[in-house]
Amino acid sequence: MYWYILTQWLFGPSFIDRVFVATGGSCTDLLAENNIVGAYGYGACKRAGGNWGGGHDVSGHCVLLILSSLFLWEEVVAWGFYSIPTIHRIKADNTNRYGWWSVLAVYGLLLLWWWMLTMTSVYFHGYFELLSGCFFGLLGWAVVYIGILPQFPQIGLPPVQL
Repeated sequence: MYWYILTQWLFGPSFIDRVFVATGGSCTDLLAENNIVGAYGYGACKRAGGNWGGGHDVSGHCVLLILSSLFLWEEVVAWGFYSIPTIHRIKADNTNRYGWWSVLAVYGLLLLWWWMLTMTSVYFHGYFELLSGCFFGLLGWAVVYIGILPQFPQIGLPPVQL
């Protein structure tokens, strides 16, 4: 929901589009070099045949990759590091190969997301766009894991031996 509000819809244009317009961005007509009135979002600008430029573009890819990686890391840390014998038992269990393959798949997905974040930062965005994307990615994680989840006392760490 957080990522959707940031990148897709917030009672009109998305939050990222609102930041873009607030920092001087606008939709300009490619031929006439003037602003297209009423195009306050990236999608509306493209549909009107304009060029979206001039403002600060928060990296939505950075937000999504950091937010999803932190959520998955939080679960891996709670499950894996507090119960390392369980991981060894899953690896040694020859009757259930899917358990070990699922552990490898999670770590493979985290590695893929790290690689995608690296490529996004190298080829597609500048430093300030990446910093703002990192900020909003960390903010979403912090709201859930520092702000909301500690309010529920029944949610705790798994036992040492699962």
